[in-house]
Amino acid sequence: MTIEEKMDHFRSLSLESASSKSAESLSSYKQSLDDDLELHKETASQLAEESKKALMNQVRANSKKKLSSEQMKIKKELTQKQSAIKIEVFDRVREKLLEYRKTNDYLVYLENQIKNIMSEYSDVDITIYIDPNDSSLLDELKSKTGGNIEIYNKEFLGGTRTIVPEKNILIDNSFKTRLADQQDLFVITL
Repeated sequence: MTIEEKMDHFRSLSLESASSKSAESLSSYKQSLDDDLELHKETASQLAEESKKALMNQVRANSKKKLSSEQMKIKKELTQKQSAIKIEVFDRVREKLLEYRKTNDYLVYLENQIKNIMSEYSDVDITIYIDPNDSSLLDELKSKTGGNIEIYNKEFLGGTRTIVPEKNILIDNSFKTRLADQQDLFVITL
């Protein structure tokens, strides 16, 4: 083999070797890039999923907050409406009481109430009070019941109040007290 043939052979071997190494290096570099791409895809996918979860959690939290706010608003409106209805109902009851106090039935009611109290406390001295607005009924009630009846110094919407000094007892059968008790117990249910 001549030098030229040897050189061609060497060149050919060198080119093959370089080609082989280059292909190997290129393949290795391509594999590295593919691995980096896969890692990047996985990382991006995880970040996207985490971002999606965070956004969903934020949306849920905002929805819960808004729902809670709306529930509180509805409860407040409901409470206000119930309060308004309660006031209206008891205003009507007061009006009915005023109308009732103008009837003969009210006089009979007071007589019976006074007689019942007098019979229950017949062994002690008692003072029975009527509302100042019922002062026109005082003489008639005294004559029909024979009781110690006086006019109270403050209005109490009708009925009677009785003081039993010997037993330190106040019997409050006034409409004002009964109305307040009923108003406290009154509940509007849906």
